Amino acid sequence: MNQDPFKKEHYLRMKLDEDHVQVPEFPMNPKRKRWDRLVNVLASPAKNPVEPIISTTTGLVVLKVAPVLAGTALTFIQLIFFL
Repeated sequence: MNQDPFKKEHYLRMKLDEDHVQVPEFPMNPKRKRWDRLVNVLASPAKNPVEPIISTTTGLVVLKVAPVLAGTALTFIQLIFFL
């Protein structure tokens, strides 16, 4: 594995040698406070549970019709038991 893949590519090797990057040093604090971790968990975006249903046209129709049917069923159940 001591082969240099750029040995035959003189132009590419020259361009790679021209680039020099200086990485600044900055303090990394690996210990985070509990409050910061809690805020990060609460602030992270959540997955939309309705997304697979909305992505199809039949799912969208079911999503619109299901509450109407459920409300109608509950109304009839109340009428049957209270009359």
